[in-house]
Amino acid sequence: MKETERQHVKNDRLVSLVLSGPRSFKPEWIAEGGKQVVPLVSHARADEQLTSRLIAGSGRTGHACLVASRLGDAASGRPEIEIPSTREHILRRLPWRDGNFVLALPDLGGALLVTDEGYSLIGGTREFLRHSIPEGVDQAIVDFKRYAKRAGPDHPALADVSKAFQSHEVAWVSARDVSAGSATAEQLSLMESVAADRISAEEFARSWLAARRRALHLRERLREPFSRVLDQVFYALDDYAVDPGLRDADDMTDEELRAIVRAHLAELHSLDRHGAS
Repeated sequence: MKETERQHVKNDRLVSLVLSGPRSFKPEWIAEGGKQVVPLVSHARADEQLTSRLIAGSGRTGHACLVASRLGDAASGRPEIEIPSTREHILRRLPWRDGNFVLALPDLGGALLVTDEGYSLIGGTREFLRHSIPEGVDQAIVDFKRYAKRAGPDHPALADVSKAFQSHEVAWVSARDVSAGSATAEQLSLMESVAADRISAEEFARSWLAARRRALHLRERLREPFSRVLDQVFYALDDYAVDPGLRDADDMTDEELRAIVRAHLAELHSLDRHGAS
């Protein structure tokens, strides 16, 4: 560790510099350098996934060591631990379980807070997160929200943390991820309605195409295979004559359109049950 980096941590204790409590980073630390914070699913220990993220972030930002402290040790005046940022050293030197602890880069450009509530928080500069969160900040937040939703009421801490983080550029993975009130949500609602014979095929075609145009205008983004399923509905409507007076004998009928929509709804329901790959 460089002497200037060592002094940065030594002058004031790691925990007081980085954390505002046992489960949150200090707002002043986040604001310095425009840092971001991302929630991650984890157990109350330094597991393989968290270790890999730290190694990637520290190595690519030029740090060979990390500084670590248990929150209880900070209160008792015990010194921080200095650890080489390798998988072997982190897993061997940090056998801590069932207690909150923090690991940070010596210059405090990135840090990981491991909690005893089933999640961790990783925060840092854009450069640090670019390597420690290779899937992207927004996608990591979306993944955490999906896990918190599956975990349900038995894990209220995860739900609370999930509400505190919002992605800025979401690409929805399945129907259950879609925001209420969005144009994509309207497309899905229209599909359910026509499949259940609550609206006519003609009304569905006009309204669904209008909702799709709004979704494109609003730049609502979908990931595969979710996007592909809705594209297939669009292609079916391209072959459907909305005005009955303009239909030829071999054109798609209303019932054929309903059958196509029902089949694609079944695909969407399967994505909701099993998740997108």
